[in-house]
This record gives sequence, C-alpha cells and structure tokens, in this order.
Amino acid sequence: MFTNSERSDLMSKKIFISFIEEAVLNPAYQGYIGGRIEVSYPGDVYPSQEIRFFTKDVKGFCSFRDAWDMLDITQKDLDYLRKIVREIYNEP
Repeated sequence: MFTNSERSDLMSKKIFISFIEEAVLNPAYQGYIGGRIEVSYPGDVYPSQEIRFFTKDVKGFCSFRDAWDMLDITQKDLDYLRKIVREIYNEP
C-alpha cells in the first residue's frame, strides 16, 4: 500500500503519449481512422501501454489528436484521455 506522499508522487509523474495511426484496409470501414495511443511512463525504453481508437469521426478525432499528441501528461490526464477515447473514439 502506498503512503499519501508516494501516491501523490505517482499521480504527478509525467507520462508521455504519442498517437500512431494505422491503415484501415477493410473496405467496409472506408472513411474510418484507427490506431493506438502509445503510453510511456518515466524510465520506459518502449511504450508500456496502448489505447486503441477506431472512429468514423475523422475531423473530430484529428482535432482531439492535435490537442493531445506528443505531450507529457499526468495520470489524471491519462485517465481522462482513456475515458474520452472509450466513449467517443472507439466504435465497435
């Protein structure tokens, strides 16, 4: 279990995120954008997590990506980003 100080340190560490678009080759999904957001924690040599996205809202997603791509963010920011992607930019 973490002390309040340790928990605070974890929550304030900066996490680097990077958006990676991938080709959507299935003709049934023409006009969609898909890929992943790579999540790198301090000390990671390679990204340790990814958040998948897949949406037809290309214009909205591009604005979202431009606002967030290549940033150092906090855990609270990352939790918010995951929520937005899950609710808006991850179509079944």
